[in-house]
Amino acid sequence: MKSQQVSSRHSRSVWRTRNVWAFSLASLFSDWGHEMVTALLPGFLIAIGAPAVALGLTEGISNLAQAWAALWGGKMNDRRTHRQGLLILGYILTGLKALIALVSWWPWVVVLRTVGWSGRGARGPIRDSYIAEEVPAEHVGKAYGLREMFDTAGAILGPLGAAILVAFISARTLIAWTAIPAAITIVVILRVRKVSPDSMAPRSSSASTPVAWGRRFIQYRTASLIFTMGYVAPTFFILRVWQSHVTIGSLSSHTLALLLYAMHNVVYAISAFPVGWLSDRIPGRSMLLLGYGIWAVVMLGFFNNVSSIGWWALLFALAGLATGLIEVAQKLATVRLLTDTTRGQGLGQIAAVRGIGQLTAGLVMGILWTISNPQVGFAVEAGLACLGTLMMIRTSRTESDVV
Repeated sequence: MKSQQVSSRHSRSVWRTRNVWAFSLASLFSDWGHEMVTALLPGFLIAIGAPAVALGLTEGISNLAQAWAALWGGKMNDRRTHRQGLLILGYILTGLKALIALVSWWPWVVVLRTVGWSGRGARGPIRDSYIAEEVPAEHVGKAYGLREMFDTAGAILGPLGAAILVAFISARTLIAWTAIPAAITIVVILRVRKVSPDSMAPRSSSASTPVAWGRRFIQYRTASLIFTMGYVAPTFFILRVWQSHVTIGSLSSHTLALLLYAMHNVVYAISAFPVGWLSDRIPGRSMLLLGYGIWAVVMLGFFNNVSSIGWWALLFALAGLATGLIEVAQKLATVRLLTDTTRGQGLGQIAAVRGIGQLTAGLVMGILWTISNPQVGFAVEAGLACLGTLMMIRTSRTESDVV
């Protein structure tokens, strides 16, 4: 009995390594600043005279840059060269979003957000590979879930802080303040250690050799792309509520939108670890498909022209749950299709696919919102999300072709 208890404690602790904790804390502070900027961005853009399409361009171009950076970061990860330095550089670039506080012309917002998202893209595959290399395979889902939970805890503090402080402090000043959590992030990430001498051995020759990606991975990648074209940024949800002019007492629609976004991230944070835990135990892509399906429902919900705080709250909560399912389950589903020599490139490709898809989603939504109305945009995005979900169902029937 005693030996079983010791074994159980060891099983619980073996995946909660120093690096997992370091990445989790870094994600907490990094997302704190990132989500405060995200929550304030729609209002900030409007305040400096930007049209609605500027939001789509900001989201889309920065996500495309993140995609290409992720491809490059994945290749560098598999070559096992300069990983530590690239990881730190990625977090430094992400922190530069605080410089948005200095601009008054909206194209500069696009530039600075793109620089920050390039840092996010480059470090993402490296971080996720570190965790997959260090943590036993049967616990990777929990490790991803723990990091995602801390990430989303920061995502709660960001918009919640913005909602509380924006009535007393200008959005420009609050954006500048995000330099503080960014600096803390750098200090934390410096504590990340190399996984092991063996796994850090250079692999420049194998990483530069073209990979024969399996048919299942290609189908999986294509389904992910189509779905992600309907995976719009939550800033559009914020803008939707803001323009609905719904109020509660003295709370403006802007404040309500920020509070709803904070609630979205609370649901996301609460769901992240259970999703990782379940994903470790459930074969296939059931959790990912559930997230895809819920997201399609959310898009259809925002298509509805109901202007009710209860309706918005339900949609934000469902969006948070869907995001928790997708963000955690997607990483694990991808890792399950890859070997240790292709993991970085595969994760980079899926991140790139996401960036390309979100560029399309942001541009489509922004343009349709500007020339027509938000309902048309959400209808198109819902159609793409449904199509991607159906394609992923088809690819999930077989878990072969590991590359």
